[in-house]
Amino acid sequence: MKIRSKTFIITGLISAIFISCTYFLAYQNTLTIISLTIIFFFTLFFSVLTLLIKPIEKLNQDMAREISANPLIKQTVNVRHLNEISSITNKFNRIMESIEAINDMNEKRINEITQEFHDKNRYLEQEISVQLRANKMIDKKFTQFEHHDNVTSLPNGIFFNEILNKAISYAKRRNQFLAVLIINLDAFKVVNETLGQENSNLVLKEMGKRFTNILRKEDVLAKLEGDEFIVLLSDISKPKFASMVAEKLLNVCLQLLMVDTHEFKLTASIGISIYPHDGNSLEELIKNADRALFKAKQAGGNNYQFYAEEIHVEALEYIQLESALRKAIHNNELVIYYQPKFRIKTGSIMGVESLMRWEHPVLGIVSPVKFIPLAEDSGLIMQIGEWALREACQRIKYWQNEGYEHVSIALKISPKQFHHPEIIKTIEKVFTHYNINPKYIELEIAEQTIMENIDLSSNILEKIKAIGVQISIDHFGKGYTSINYLKKFPISTIKIDRDYIKGIPNHPNDLAITSAIIALAHNLGLEVVAEGVETAEQIQFLSRHECDIVQGYFLGHPVSAQKIANQLKKIQESVLV
Repeated sequence: MKIRSKTFIITGLISAIFISCTYFLAYQNTLTIISLTIIFFFTLFFSVLTLLIKPIEKLNQDMAREISANPLIKQTVNVRHLNEISSITNKFNRIMESIEAINDMNEKRINEITQEFHDKNRYLEQEISVQLRANKMIDKKFTQFEHHDNVTSLPNGIFFNEILNKAISYAKRRNQFLAVLIINLDAFKVVNETLGQENSNLVLKEMGKRFTNILRKEDVLAKLEGDEFIVLLSDISKPKFASMVAEKLLNVCLQLLMVDTHEFKLTASIGISIYPHDGNSLEELIKNADRALFKAKQAGGNNYQFYAEEIHVEALEYIQLESALRKAIHNNELVIYYQPKFRIKTGSIMGVESLMRWEHPVLGIVSPVKFIPLAEDSGLIMQIGEWALREACQRIKYWQNEGYEHVSIALKISPKQFHHPEIIKTIEKVFTHYNINPKYIELEIAEQTIMENIDLSSNILEKIKAIGVQISIDHFGKGYTSINYLKKFPISTIKIDRDYIKGIPNHPNDLAITSAIIALAHNLGLEVVAEGVETAEQIQFLSRHECDIVQGYFLGHPVSAQKIANQLKKIQESVLV
């Protein structure tokens, strides 16, 4: 039944009862009528409240609660009245069901859209990654194109200038030399006209490979325009070192070239500038190297020229001397002189120091101070050092056959020889060949050489000692060897540097240092050799402080093997002091 029908019936019924009661009580007092009226209105209010207001409030509360508690509205409102409110409730629930269905559809669509978005996002990320890699490759190719020559793939002039600027700054901070060499292929225009552009490019590529193969890893080779190359030699010990590199560059040019069916040789001209002699900036060094190249061209090609004339003269002499030194080994121009070493208590010769000399057919006697550094720079030091060790072994064997078994030979080992990876194999090979007791050979290594790399030096010394060779530290007092390291090195002797001996007896500091070194060595169980002894006062001082062995011009100059043999006969049992 509809709510308005119920309302009419109940209101009519209450009104009829009220009228009947009023008529029946018409004759009652006024108070009774008033009371009946109040009861009537309360009854009417309660009926309206029960039938209409409360269901509406409940519907309102249920809707508010469900809507606020359930954003997606998945519940329905439960109001059970068979009236218009129930109808409203049913309609509301149907609306909610529709909204819920729509929400489900929307949620499903949102999930589909989200998944689609994620898929597209992943695709875009992949595309972006691929594009970034492509861009990097393009940038790399562009950078390579920008900084490298497209024919030889060598660095170009732009890249070379960047490296040269950095190298100049580095050399300036460390007070070092560097060299710039500009190489121009002689008569390359004829090659180009004869063979054509494509074959000419093959020639340039081949020359680039040849130049690269003879340079050090730290050097830089670049290709300039046309048929020119440029080289940076970093951290060179002497300016004349560049001349050795230039000689090698010229020699590889002269090697036979085969292009297509053509065989031919090329020559080159090289201009050299040196930092800091010929300039302190990139512009100055390149300009002056180019001027030196012009001089080389004027001289007929197939040569190199330094910008500074005095350096060119020095370098030319250096190259000529290096070439002569190579021949000297084969021509037996190297000879060994021996300086006697005396045991100070007995005055007898206990050994000799081997001193190499070069008897040049034109220059005469060349000092080792001059040619040993040359041998180190040119790579001849190992060959010369092995020759000297063989000579010493032969001499020991000869002297032992003559009855001088107590005489030992000391040889100096240069820094590059000591650090050469083949030093141990070379020593072992020589002793195996001559079959002599290694204890009669003593190797003298400069203190500064040992201190360059403590761990490496200690390892090398241990291996030398294992062979049986005696080891002494030369020029002791100049390298500031730590006492802690000194006691760990497998050495038997230390040689006091001649500069301290020179100050005896007039310089108190030299006296104090010399006596302290002797005491230190003896406490460590080592013998002490004083070299450079030139006066009787020095002998007396060293004797008083119990120095073991002395050598110097006062006692004997370096002489040939035959003269040493004569001295052995005369002085072997003599008393020196």
